[in-house]
Amino acid sequence: MKKPSIVYRYGGGLYVNLTNRCPNSCVFCVRNEWKMDYHGNNLDLGGAEPSPEEVVAAASAEWARKPFGELVFCGYGEPTMRIDALLAVARAVKGGAAAPIPRGIRIRVNTNGLANAVWGRDVAAEMKGLVDSAHVSLNTPDPAQWAALMRPDERWAKDGFEKVKDFIRSAAASLPEVYVTAVEGNGVDAEAFKALAASLGARPRLRPRLSAEDDD
Repeated sequence: MKKPSIVYRYGGGLYVNLTNRCPNSCVFCVRNEWKMDYHGNNLDLGGAEPSPEEVVAAASAEWARKPFGELVFCGYGEPTMRIDALLAVARAVKGGAAAPIPRGIRIRVNTNGLANAVWGRDVAAEMKGLVDSAHVSLNTPDPAQWAALMRPDERWAKDGFEKVKDFIRSAAASLPEVYVTAVEGNGVDAEAFKALAASLGARPRLRPRLSAEDDD
C-alpha cells in the first residue's frame, strides 16, 4: 500500500488530508467504495493524524516543486474535527511561516458544517481572517432528508440540521465567500435548496455525484 498522503494535488489546488474522522456517514461518500484511495492517493491515515508542522512542511515542499492555486482542507474526513490544527496551518500560511507559499494564497475549507455542534462554540467566526472560502455540504432544505442523506452520529441527529444552518450564517458573516453545496440525484428540491442558501447569506452550488473524473 502507498504511504498515506498528508497533502495531495487535484485540479489547480493542494488538498490537506487532516483527519479521517467524521461525525457523518453520508450515503454518497466514496471513501469506502474507493477503499480510501482518491485519484491514486492513499488517504487512509491509519489514525496517525499529521501535526500542523507536518502539514506546513508538506505543503511548502509541494509549492517549491510546483505552485498551486489554493490550499483546500478536504480529505476523507471532516477537517473541522481538528479545528485547532486547521487554524494553526492557516495561521502559519497567512503569517508567512509557510514560505515559499505566499501569504495571499487562497485557503478553502470543505465541511459538513457540524463544527459548531461538535465543539460547542462558533467555529465559523474563528476562521475569520484565516479562511477565504467555505463550501458547506448541506445537500437539502429538508431536515428529515438531511438526516437520511448525511446519516449523522446520533448526537447530532435531532438538531444537526439547524446547527449546520447556524454555521452557514456565521460563516457568511465572517468569511469572504461561502457556498452551500448539494449533490445532485438525491431527490432534492433544487429551487427550495437555492432559496435556503440565499436566505442564509450563501451561494448555492449543485454538483454531480462524485466519480473518478470529478473534483470535490
